[in-house]
Order: sequence, then structure tokens, then C-alpha cells
Amino acid sequence: MARAVGEALTTLARFALTCALLVAAAHDLKRRVIPNGCSCAVAASAVARALARCLGGASPPDVLARAVAGGAAALAVMLAASALSRRARGEAGVGGGDVKLLSALGMWLGPGLGLACVALSCLAALAARSIALARRVLAGARDPCGGGPRGTGGIPLGPGIAVAALSLMLLGA
Repeated sequence: MARAVGEALTTLARFALTCALLVAAAHDLKRRVIPNGCSCAVAASAVARALARCLGGASPPDVLARAVAGGAAALAVMLAASALSRRARGEAGVGGGDVKLLSALGMWLGPGLGLACVALSCLAALAARSIALARRVLAGARDPCGGGPRGTGGIPLGPGIAVAALSLMLLGA
């Protein structure tokens, strides 16, 4: 009985995670902000998944340690990236929403896959930005890098985070 409840809870957690990531990606593309509610929903789904793992027979202290380590690892890497960017460019290169969302995903994925998600998110965002830049160059844009108001030329990381996390989930994370 507990195993069946755990499986149902895992399914609900995956659904909530997917919805939150899709909303975060769409919102980041449109407004360049990831809503706190999306990060909270991902964190809540991570808690639900942890509970499901415990119902499936996993050791609660191990499940908790894995979730805390995953969230802390992603948080540390993202805060370091933000600090390095601020030092090099005078402004944060990573938004607070990106940091919170990836930290919540680290809780879901654990430390190893959480860090893989950070790396894959950045690669996906850079690939999308490179394609957009190439299209502008081929179209003959005078300023292919944007040249808009400050803060508009960066890379929205939300879609890359969603692609990376959902890919890892489809692969069994």
C-alpha cells in the first residue's frame, strides 16, 4: 500500500515539476523574471518526491541528506557564478530567479545531477543565444548583439533550465 501511494505521489510530483518549469521558462522568455512561485512549486515537488522515496523504502535521513546536498551544491555554484560575473562586469550575470529555481532542482535531483542540471542549463541557453545571434548576423543586423537598454541583452536561463531538468527527468532522474 505504501509503495502504491509513493508511486502516485511521484507521478504528481513529476507533473507539478513539469508545470512549474514550463511556466518558469515562458515567464522568463516574456518578462525576464522567474516567479518565486515556480521555485516554490519545484521545491514542494522535491519534498513530495522525497516523501515518495521514503514510502518506497528509502532511508529518510539519506533522502534528506541528498536533497539538502543537492540544493546546497546548486546554490553554491550559482552564487559563485553571480559573484564572479559581478566582479568581472560590475553586474550580476545570473538572476535571483535562476539561482532559486536551480537550487530547488538540486533538491529534486541530488548533488551530482543537480550540478549536471546547472551545466546543461547553461549549455542550452548558450546554444539558443548562439542560434539567435547567428540569425541576426545572417539577416544583416547592424548590432547583432542587441544594443538595447541595460539588462535586455542577457540570456534568459529559464528555458535552458526547463530543457535540462526535463531531459534529466525523462532519462530517469
